[in-house]
Amino acid sequence: MFGFGKKRIDEREGIGERLPEEWQVVELELLGSGGMAQVYRMRDELLDREVALKALRPELMREKSALANFVNEARITAQLDHPNIPAVYALASDSKRSSVFTMKVLEGRTLKQLLDDNAREGVDGTLAAIDVLLRICDAVAFAHSKGVLHLDIKPANIIVADYGQIYLVDWGIARRKADLPQGPGKKLGEEGTPAYMAPEQANGEHWRLDERTDIFALGGVLYRILSGRAPHAAPTSDEAVEQAAKGTVTPPDEVAARKGRTVPRRLAFICMKALAADPAHRYANVQEFQRDLDRYMRGLAQLPQRTFKAGEAIVTEGEHGDAAYVIIEGECAVTRLVGSQQQEVRRLKTGEMFGEIAVFTGKPRLATVRAVCDTVVGFVDRAALREEMERTSFMSLAIRTLGSTFLELDHQMAQQRRQSRAVELALRHIALHGERGRTPWKPLLATLTQNTGASETEVSSWVLGTAGISLDGESLVLHG
Repeated sequence: MFGFGKKRIDEREGIGERLPEEWQVVELELLGSGGMAQVYRMRDELLDREVALKALRPELMREKSALANFVNEARITAQLDHPNIPAVYALASDSKRSSVFTMKVLEGRTLKQLLDDNAREGVDGTLAAIDVLLRICDAVAFAHSKGVLHLDIKPANIIVADYGQIYLVDWGIARRKADLPQGPGKKLGEEGTPAYMAPEQANGEHWRLDERTDIFALGGVLYRILSGRAPHAAPTSDEAVEQAAKGTVTPPDEVAARKGRTVPRRLAFICMKALAADPAHRYANVQEFQRDLDRYMRGLAQLPQRTFKAGEAIVTEGEHGDAAYVIIEGECAVTRLVGSQQQEVRRLKTGEMFGEIAVFTGKPRLATVRAVCDTVVGFVDRAALREEMERTSFMSLAIRTLGSTFLELDHQMAQQRRQSRAVELALRHIALHGERGRTPWKPLLATLTQNTGASETEVSSWVLGTAGISLDGESLVLHG
């Protein structure tokens, strides 16, 4: 709900009338505005400090449910003394004025804004965003230890402040577990943000809400980081609620692939486990979810690192290598030699591994990998790679790579090289040894087969399938 950016306001929309007399407002400045409340900067003269004043929107002051949620937010947040939860200082004590409370001033940007900026600028901020999410897990785990569920975790409610502080905000629909229905009853209307909502929440089954409901939303934040969209992306809120109620989520790696992005399989697995439709299949608690994420992050962070400049080769096709690499930050291009030309095969992003096939097989590198921009990679030798695979996310990274791209491409690219070689040799032979664009075919076919290692059938198909070349009796003819 925090739309950061300072705005001076002349009208205080009746804020002064709602303040207790001892709250001396010297200056009032609008910091942000949402559907339920507005946040102002004010000066606390008694303690000589600036505080944030959160006020329920005037049009909602007569709505009992809105007022109850507002007061509930202040009281619950005040009880959660944690570095990643903003402190609440005071709630207006007069029942007629209990639509305002003061809290710590938060200045910075939401995780949603940071992710949107990264997407617009083409920046891969995956690891930095996951680091923010790990800090939010601390806040959620602490709240759960106090019997409190947040129930509206999303990137827009996560603030990265100017000096590195990270906060989970907007506890307006938070609930104490003790206050929730103990058994099945009348379904209530859904509360929260449909795009990140667990099925039990979307179905209004409040008696089923527990810590795993928040774990679903944490998985939703990870999903947004990995795929670039919310788990329940829909044109309207009603359609998002329908999706959430069914609990069907497209895996983040499939969504990312449509945008030309890749998602490490280990991260996709962690994400989808948190987003399981059945709470019994999700992580049992926040600590388990956080531990899996942290293991992935530490598996990368503990590697020896090196920075490569844009255009610099990290591995070179044909050389022998005894180290594999993981991209910590940046982007790489994979190229293969086709004929006499380097051809780009694919791009590698943060979290992806390369070079491990040469380590496992002892064979020469299958491709050249160059840094597209200044790129930081972690590297690990053969012995360390085998050790790390036993206890970190490297196993899934290696299996994914070994089982797909490079091994499949090796055969395809070898065929393309042989084809280019055969056609190139045929044209050269006609130019140097042919008479009027003609040369005997069978002797040339034998030479091409020997030079390329392909069969006569393959070589014939490649050469005779080239535009401008045909067979006339026993002669190969090049048409001018």
